[in-house]
This record gives sequence, structure tokens and C-alpha cells, in this order.
Amino acid sequence: MKTTMWMSGILLMALGGCSTHTPDLLPTPKLSLPPSKTDVNQSGLEDPFCCMLPQDIGVKLPEFGPKVNDLDRFEQSLVPYVEQNGVDRDNLLEVQTAFDARYYAPWSYGAPPEKRENASWPLRAFRGGYGSNLRPVPPSWFEEISNQSNFDAYGTLNQKAVTLRWMDIRALPTDKPLYKNPEKAGDGYPFDLLQNSSVNYNEPIFVSHTTKDGAWSYIFTNNASGWVKSDGISIVDNQTITSIQKSDKVFIIEDNFPMRDAKNRFIAYTRIGMILPLEREEGDNYLVKTYDQNNIVTVVTIPKHSAHLGASKINKKDLITIGNQLLKNTYGWGGMYGERDCSSMIRDMFAPFGIWLPRNSAAQSRKGEVISFAKFSNDEKLAAIKSKGVPFETIIYLKGHVLLYIGTYQDNVLVMHNFWGVRTVDNEGNTGRHIIGRAVISTLELGAELDNYDPTMKLLNRVESMNIFTHAPLKLTRNAKAASTKKQL
Repeated sequence: MKTTMWMSGILLMALGGCSTHTPDLLPTPKLSLPPSKTDVNQSGLEDPFCCMLPQDIGVKLPEFGPKVNDLDRFEQSLVPYVEQNGVDRDNLLEVQTAFDARYYAPWSYGAPPEKRENASWPLRAFRGGYGSNLRPVPPSWFEEISNQSNFDAYGTLNQKAVTLRWMDIRALPTDKPLYKNPEKAGDGYPFDLLQNSSVNYNEPIFVSHTTKDGAWSYIFTNNASGWVKSDGISIVDNQTITSIQKSDKVFIIEDNFPMRDAKNRFIAYTRIGMILPLEREEGDNYLVKTYDQNNIVTVVTIPKHSAHLGASKINKKDLITIGNQLLKNTYGWGGMYGERDCSSMIRDMFAPFGIWLPRNSAAQSRKGEVISFAKFSNDEKLAAIKSKGVPFETIIYLKGHVLLYIGTYQDNVLVMHNFWGVRTVDNEGNTGRHIIGRAVISTLELGAELDNYDPTMKLLNRVESMNIFTHAPLKLTRNAKAASTKKQL
């Protein structure tokens, strides 16, 4: 599977903020930006960022912008919503039984699971755009990247490996960003078109091939594919794979706890969604096995308050613990800077419960029982969510964005989502964003009270469906259309 992006829908993606699927070919932009204006700011200097040290600039930085009503009105903690709407499940759900097979899928591959033509889509999709200096990227750069990508060697290594650190997965083998148009809201920062996804520390992967210089490797995880730095992976043998898969699993439920080895040396930070094989238990700690670049086991310590042994039944305590950790996240397009976007937040939240979800928003929206909102009014959408939605087990979907339904509160439909910004439009028709930039709890009318709010882009107007991912997909009757997978209420 690969995570990709709809280039033509980038404005919609920016509003919600999830990597989505295969882009249209990106046209070569008009390679010009308007002449830059003289930069005179609070320091009184012209263009002060040219060659001065930050401490010499003396610019007064802004602090807080306008408040957003939802974020003040509703407590930004899961406690009241879980207490009112959450449940303690008595048994593991059917979807939890297949987690191991999905998680370790890359180690079952004998060859890349995608055709070369599909894997190499970025070489055709990207022929223009803007770089980190906000200037047009020259054609020669794309030619060199295409040559380095070495797709003639696709599927020649076919090696099983683990990652040695958390890493970005890139659409092209480079750290450099590519933006569609930095002048337009939703087409510039943070929406680096080359940020495909990310991969956890010590996660199972499959390696197809490397760049010609060997610096980058093309990999498949259980949910995405793309380029990572070669020094961040270690090839593992079948004996190691068997040992890992037979071990009991430790599921991480706390971000950013430092894991240390027997000599108290820092190894890595924990991250919700990470799964590690158990070596043994010692008092209040789990000792787990990790692997270095030489395929040698390093045992690290994780306190039991940061993890649990085996997949957990859905329960209120863990929903609060994990959810409140994720509500601390700022927004990270495609997982940039170690943060999460909308779909990766939901995916990671349910990994400790042994529920495997796809990486991108469109694929997540098709998981489980899907209920379409086609031709529904906004009132009908809200009524359907209230009557059919299962709190903490239902995804609400609109193009480019997914939200977790957390139930009703004071008769409001509430959702938890990691969100970039509220769409705005001024009197002259210029679009912009009021940046939220973090995980929040809100209604589906987030930001409606803001100046220049664009009512056509209200979340509630744009939601297309909801899906209860813990339910089995609906079976079609003989009279149902073969292509339809969505139920009308």
C-alpha cells in the first residue's frame, strides 16, 4: 500500500490536513513570484534576516491570535466525554484478531507488493513547484532526482528489515521540500508535497532497492511506501523475524518517554502506536528487545505506566490516557517533525487496542460499516451521527480529513481531530486560513464565528460519510449495486 496525495485537491486537504491518495500530474508552474517588498518590521531594519544572528534582530514575536469559541467552550480533555460516552468492552472485537498479520505484513513479502509503475508515480507527478527558498525548482533538479531514484533496480534487493529510528517517508529521495505555490493558503508551508508518511522506531519494513548512491532506500511499511535514509534501517534475518513475531507484544500508550539500555544510555523515545517485542518483566518495568544496525539485540526499559502487554480491550481508562496524550500534539503534515496529522492521530490512537487502520484518510473512511451522507441536509447528517454513530469507534469523513466521533455533549455532536486551519475568504474573494494547527475537540462548525469565515467550507457542509470501524462491513444484497459499499440511512 502507498500513501499518496491528490494534488488537485490540495486546498481541501489543507483545511483538514491528511495525506491522501494518488495525485494528478502536477503542471509546471509559472516560474515567477512577484518582486519581494522591502521587509520593514518591528526591528526597524530592512531585510533584517539576511545575515544577522537571531539575538541581534530584536523582533517582537506575536503571542496569541483570536480565540475560537469551540476551543474555549468545550474542555480540551477526553475525560468528560469518555466518562459520558465511552464503554468498557468485555471482549476483544473481531477486528482486533487480525492485527499481527497486518502489522507484520512487510515481512511476508517476497517481492514488492506494488508494480514498479505505481511505486514510481512521483517521478511523473512532480515536474515543477517551489523549493525551501520559495523559488521555482529548476528542471535539472527533477532530472537528477529521477536518475538517483534508480527504479531500474526496483525489486532487486527484496530484503526484510527494521527501522533504527523514527523517520519521515518521502515521495522522492530527498529532505528538501516541494510546495505547489507558497503564495496561496494551503499550497505552501506546511504542505510539503514530498512528505508521504512516517515510520516508527523498530518497525518491520520491506526494502525494494536503494538510490544509485545508496543513501536512500525504497521501503514498504504495513501502511505506506516511499524513501527513507538507508542509515536508518537494519536488515534482519529469518531467525530474528521469528523471534520477534513469537514474542509477547508491548504496546506503547505514552509519547516521548526516554527508553534506555542496561547502561542507562538513551536509545529512543516512546511513541503511541509503537509495538515492541517483550524480553521479560521486572517489577514495574517491561524490558523489550530492539535491534541495532548490526542486527544485535539491545534490551531497553519501559515503565508499565507507559505501555501495556498485549492488545487491550477498548476501555475508558486507556481511551483517556491515550487520547489526552494525542491532544498534546501540534499538527504535522504527513507526520513531519515527529507530529501527527488527522489520519495518523486516529491510526495511532487505536493501535494499542490492536485495531489496525490504514494510514490515509480516504482509506480509513472505508474501514468497517460505512454510512453515506449523500443528499443529506446538515440536520440529517447530525441526526444520523447521533443515532448510528458509536462514540470512539466511528470516523467522520470529508475529502482530505477524518475526525473521530466522541459522542454528544450538551446535545452537540463532538469530534476529536488534528486540524490545520479554518478556511477564510475576504471581501475581495482572497482565501486564507485561521490556523488551529493542533489536535482539538470541537463541533462540526469549528470557527464559524471568526471574521471572514468561509461558510461554504464548514466541516458539517462537507462531511460525506461516517464509518464504524469496529463493525464488520455491510454485506450487499443481490439487488445492491456491485460498486456500492455505502449504506443509505
